[in-house]
Amino acid sequence: MRTFRILLFGVMISCLGFSKTTQAQTPKTPITLQAVEDSFIVRNYALLAQRYQIDASKALIRQAKIWSNPTFSTVLGFGSTNNFRPFAVGANGQTEYNIDQLIQLAGKRNKNVQLAATAARMNEATFDELLRTLKLQLRENFYNLYYRQQTAKILKEQLDNLETIVKAYVVADQKGSVAHADLVRLQALQVGLENDYLDLKQQELESQKNLQQLLHSQDFYEATLSPSDLVAYNLDKLQLQQLLDSAAVNRPDVRVADMELQTSRLNYRLQKAMAVPDLHVGATYDKQGSYVNNFVGLTLGIDLPLWNRNQGNIKSAALQVNATQQQLLQQQSIAQTEVLNAWQQILALEKRYKGFDLHLFQNEFDTLIEEVAKNFSKGNITLLQFIDYFNSYSDNAKNINTFLSKRVNAYEELNYATGQELFKK
Repeated sequence: MRTFRILLFGVMISCLGFSKTTQAQTPKTPITLQAVEDSFIVRNYALLAQRYQIDASKALIRQAKIWSNPTFSTVLGFGSTNNFRPFAVGANGQTEYNIDQLIQLAGKRNKNVQLAATAARMNEATFDELLRTLKLQLRENFYNLYYRQQTAKILKEQLDNLETIVKAYVVADQKGSVAHADLVRLQALQVGLENDYLDLKQQELESQKNLQQLLHSQDFYEATLSPSDLVAYNLDKLQLQQLLDSAAVNRPDVRVADMELQTSRLNYRLQKAMAVPDLHVGATYDKQGSYVNNFVGLTLGIDLPLWNRNQGNIKSAALQVNATQQQLLQQQSIAQTEVLNAWQQILALEKRYKGFDLHLFQNEFDTLIEEVAKNFSKGNITLLQFIDYFNSYSDNAKNINTFLSKRVNAYEELNYATGQELFKK
């Protein structure tokens, strides 16, 4: 038994040193967050489609500025009921020509231009809202992928190490050098760790899939981060009230709601203007049908607003203004609530993050597990105690990386809630 422990000690020292060994896997493309974002901006189909929507709405501004086409009509003589002569338009025939131009009164044309311009600004705000949402998804998936890959490396090393130890125990069990129950216990530990590793790889694949969909790529990525990439994530230069005030005005979804209110107000003004009849101005030429031959005259026309004065549309537009006012207040309230909650979440995480040095703790735990291996080889601790430490090491790695992922994503949630880039390097 003592000889076996000495041999096992050499195996564990080489294994539990956790050298960064890798196994053949699907080739991954190393990529930084900046590279991901650069690719996302030019390759995401949803963003490209929304850009076309902006250009399309700007074209409608130009269309709204164009005058209505004039109307041309003619009368071709067919003689009389006593002398029917189809198309009698010669020297003794009759022709009449009319041209008519619609002139909109009460500023209708200008109001339509303003409506088109507001629609274009709304599409720009909608683009910013789409970009805000997709960028949050992009960054969250990138950070989740990075920290899951870091955890997966540790678990894979643990599995490789444990597999080596189990193989040694299988040989020793066949020789009767160890208790069979110890081998069963190690094999149970191996199965549990394999399940944890497979679950983590599934989560990693989910993040890979989300990135591939956002980037419209079939590549598999290896996320890379440097300490300098995370330095900017802090609240030192930020004031909560300023963020609340800014979100209530500048956040894209709030701007969309504000554009909807402006649209409803412009539409109300337009509907009131529609109650004013438009003017028709034109000219007419009559060859022989008037009191003189080759008669030329000016035509003027206007609708008589006796019954339809656009009352229903005006009332509907006024009520729509009230509705969009409430929707804007609702969106402002949602924005400020999300900012407040994101801020409080960061404070809670930072309290724990600053409470102790996670990286120092991880290094100390690495040293501890090596000491555990030494003590186990000397018989100072039992196999069950060794397994407990082994499990604790895996749990510690998962918990630290999960916490670091939550922390950085909390800052991105604040970016999302405010609609700003608060943590640029």
